[in-house]
Amino acid sequence: MKKVTFQNPVCRGADPWLFTHDGWFYLCCTAGRELYLARTRNPGDMANAERTLIFQPPEDMPFSKNLWSPEIHYFSAEDFGAAHAGWYLYIACDNGENINHRMYVLKCEDKTSPFAPYANPKTGERFIPEKVASAVDPDFNTAWCCGQTILRDGGKVYSMWVDEKGRGTPEFHQRIRLAELENPYTAKVACVICRPTEEWEMHGFFIGEKKIWPRVVEGGTAVYGDDGKTYVIYSGSGYWTPYYALGQMTLCGDPCDEAAWQKQKTPIFSMSDKVFGCGHASYFKDAAGDRFICYHAYLSPDRTGGRYVFIEPYRIENGQVIIGNGSGKPADYETTVETLTIFEEE
Repeated sequence: MKKVTFQNPVCRGADPWLFTHDGWFYLCCTAGRELYLARTRNPGDMANAERTLIFQPPEDMPFSKNLWSPEIHYFSAEDFGAAHAGWYLYIACDNGENINHRMYVLKCEDKTSPFAPYANPKTGERFIPEKVASAVDPDFNTAWCCGQTILRDGGKVYSMWVDEKGRGTPEFHQRIRLAELENPYTAKVACVICRPTEEWEMHGFFIGEKKIWPRVVEGGTAVYGDDGKTYVIYSGSGYWTPYYALGQMTLCGDPCDEAAWQKQKTPIFSMSDKVFGCGHASYFKDAAGDRFICYHAYLSPDRTGGRYVFIEPYRIENGQVIIGNGSGKPADYETTVETLTIFEEE
């Protein structure tokens, strides 16, 4: 192991999913028509990482465009049986029409490494995803949805994602939902665990002449404390606003009971005078076991220049997820030097 230093942002990208495996740091981000996975020994040098094509859907399919919020997860034989063991890519796509956005999953062709093309988990056909569906919850199969991730609790594996209610009406809003998985592509009955209730989650809601913009909660990701506590860090307010920020919920009971999730009244991480729209984060540990968050943000309040990927440390103290220097704001990327420990190359 050795320590390295870097400065933010580490590269361009939106909805970053950063994870480690066998001494490598991997990153995938939202894309339009084809999806690449990057890997490097040093995440501070992610802009120069090696890349490989993992998903390139055919044209004119229901899943051909708007490849949003990709995440890669590993399931062992203990999760769903030996036949389902391997690396899985969760992604939401559509045919170019946002109303048709749905969740899909593919399985890596290499059982030992995520750095390879992905294929249908049932048929093995490359770049043809399986739609995530439910045999017992019809609404799951037809509803707009995106941002699927995995949450584990009590030995069970759950799918967590965002859907919407009231499109085209003044009640238009998003919700974070949860359902236990039977296997990587089959869900049981879904429940709601989070909906927009706090003032800070309402930025971006707008009723116009031709379009209504929703109240937003999305991008929920599970974070696990050393004491066994489960937290969900999620994004609130519209991503198109500088007020997009991270909030925290703490699990205090059955994960499918909305009342068991204690939501904080204010965001835990929001814009500074230099970094705006902080959200949609992933979480990982470096070679020394120290905790880090990877999030996206803009460098201007009007979204000029698109989104960038930032990495900062975080810690959990007394039931609170504390990001960076504890101010609740991004560190000054022009003056702050970050440090993490990387795995020595074999």
